[in-house]
Amino acid sequence: MFKNYLKTASRYLLKNKGYTFINVFGLSIGLAAFILLSLFVKVEFSYDEHLSQKDRIFQVYVKDTTNNIPAFEMQTMGPMGPLMVEQVPEIMASTRFGTMQKKVLKMNNQRFLVDGVRYTDPETLNFFDVQPALGSSNLKLGKSDILLSESEALRVYGSVQAAIGETIEIVELGSFQISGVFRDLPDNTHVDFDYLISFENANDAFFSGVNFAMKKTVFDWGVVSAFPLYVKLSEANLDLTAIEAKMNAALEPHLSNRVTKLLPVDQIYFSDLSHGYFGRNGEKDKAQLYLIIALVILGVAIINYMNLATARYSKRSREVGIRKTVGGHKTQLARQFLTESFIITFIGLVFAICLVELCSPVLSNFVGKSVGVDYGALESYVILSSIVVGVSFLAGIYPASFLSRFSAIEVLSGRATSGKKGAKFRAALVGFQVFICLGLISVTMIVLQQFNHMSNLDLGFDHDQIVGVSLADKGVAENYETFKNELTRNASIESVTGASFSVFDGSASLYMEPEGLEEPVPITFMNVETSFVDRLGLTIKEGDDFSSEGELNRKGIIINETAQEEFGWDTPIGKTIGGYKVIGQVEDFIYGSARETIKPLMIVPSKSGFTYAYVKISGGNVRAAMDHLQATFESMANDYPFDYNFLDDVFAKKYEQEEKLSRVFSTFTILAIIVAGLGILGLSIFIAESRIKEVGIRKILGANIGQLIWLLNSGITKLILLVALITLPLVYHFMSEWLDGFVYNISISVFTMLTPLIALIAVVWTILIFQSLKSANANPVNALRTE
Repeated sequence: MFKNYLKTASRYLLKNKGYTFINVFGLSIGLAAFILLSLFVKVEFSYDEHLSQKDRIFQVYVKDTTNNIPAFEMQTMGPMGPLMVEQVPEIMASTRFGTMQKKVLKMNNQRFLVDGVRYTDPETLNFFDVQPALGSSNLKLGKSDILLSESEALRVYGSVQAAIGETIEIVELGSFQISGVFRDLPDNTHVDFDYLISFENANDAFFSGVNFAMKKTVFDWGVVSAFPLYVKLSEANLDLTAIEAKMNAALEPHLSNRVTKLLPVDQIYFSDLSHGYFGRNGEKDKAQLYLIIALVILGVAIINYMNLATARYSKRSREVGIRKTVGGHKTQLARQFLTESFIITFIGLVFAICLVELCSPVLSNFVGKSVGVDYGALESYVILSSIVVGVSFLAGIYPASFLSRFSAIEVLSGRATSGKKGAKFRAALVGFQVFICLGLISVTMIVLQQFNHMSNLDLGFDHDQIVGVSLADKGVAENYETFKNELTRNASIESVTGASFSVFDGSASLYMEPEGLEEPVPITFMNVETSFVDRLGLTIKEGDDFSSEGELNRKGIIINETAQEEFGWDTPIGKTIGGYKVIGQVEDFIYGSARETIKPLMIVPSKSGFTYAYVKISGGNVRAAMDHLQATFESMANDYPFDYNFLDDVFAKKYEQEEKLSRVFSTFTILAIIVAGLGILGLSIFIAESRIKEVGIRKILGANIGQLIWLLNSGITKLILLVALITLPLVYHFMSEWLDGFVYNISISVFTMLTPLIALIAVVWTILIFQSLKSANANPVNALRTE
């Protein structure tokens, strides 16, 4: 029986090629979008699920209950892990991480700039299932050992075996012997490391490259909180609240007014607490949003099939009548139409998989992780088969029940109609498509406007053609004045000024007590050269800049407007912060992300100790200036390669997530409009076919083409306006909340709300006008000759 259904359905679909093409095209796009985004969401929700002990491993967070630090922080003090193992019975083991940024490693007679050499405890290997690579023996991590990932061993030494036993020198730290090579970590884990040394080196590693020394070490209490801490419990499903209470009690003698929190390892990736220490953190709401978009586009494609199938009821009603007359049952007819749906969905899936294979490399590059169908897994075929069955049933069940319900007598006598109930249902389906398209267009427009607003934001300083150069190399840093003078001899370089760290890519905060306040407050600290304010074009609002002070006054500082406001000062000049005296005030400028409020800032002058130089390039010959800058740096550098960033690029990177979000919405809005456009085309066909006799009569009675076109299209136009009354207020509400997450945001205007509506109406009328003109210009005799 199924063979006959298949044969009949195939004949019908081959005979009606246009109908088949539109359905297959719409479903293939919908299925491809659904599969691609579902694969991405699956990867996002799989982070750390593979760990064999994930139910027992937790990350420790600490909060200061005195409200000086209002939120939980992931950085802990060095002694905390061993203390917890010693005093909390349920904690079996702990491991800590520290990171050295941008260190030069000398290996295999070459120099490599590595961003992220981790120092950690040996327990890390057990916690995160780190396995030796093929050709490496068991992994060990002693004080003089270093472990490499397999990909790094192959890149530097050519093979795993060649790497074992070799010596690596970490500049400003010391030499280490490669004791083992481990397999590359999977993409779906929140930790990330290619080089591991022992935590026994933590103090030397933490203070490597700095210009000061401390009597205490990072292994002492009260020195620094900088290390993410993980613990392993004795068994799963223990009472975390009771364990946290014991940890708080153990911590009290060393750090008072602190509370701890344990976060399961498989929840860290999506947690707001982790701050992406390893550079890997996800946003759960965005992952869920992408899944919703995938379901919406697939839903629009399914609705298209329903509309197109029912739109042809007038052509298929006689087929139904004849089949019923010769003994066909309603169930058999429904199976016939469901078979057609199955064939179209299956063909659509084949094309969708082709689209997935074409687009998955693009998506993988866009999201920075591998996304694709695993054809070697049985699970993939089960899921794809389920998609075919599910989509074909959802797409075909309404047309099957709709077309098979007609009475043979009504059909063959010409009295069969779709009924008001069916018309309302189809209008609801199209209304849903309009809701989706209008919503996506509106949201995309707002996201794009906000991204453009942030990209063109006045940062409050001169950032055009300014290059930030790392001075990590001692040969350059210790001879900064020579380096600076050599650079300014070139006509293409306008000025050079120094700073103690990359002030526009990260900033340090110190707790200090401003005059008039009883408790210390966090203040962003910038240690800069005296020319910094002038060279970067900061605007002095009150007082003087450092260049007016003559002899360097290390205790004379400049603050921003926010500092004055938060400290409650009427005038800042002459006020003190700790042991510093305010000599000037600059207008607020943005040195972080536009999502963050500007913090109180103090700019402290210095003559040396700079780790970054900011070079202003003049004129249009940027290439010549960069060549001179690189040559000068390399002539003075001992170990570190030339490392630089244009400030424009630094700030553009801060808005990378917003740019990606706008591109995602733009892409899938276009897809949704294309797919929904096919559904609207189906509705126009349905309207034209169902009202062909009415159009003929009206034309005979004198109706012109314009009146007939409005007659055919006024219904969907009114439907769009009705849906807009629901959609636009919802968009305004939810996007206003989204914009509230930005300190500098746009306001949603009436123009912003009405433009998507006008655009959608224009697109819909463009689709409808062809079928409307065809119906309006048809000879009425052809429609009425059987009456």
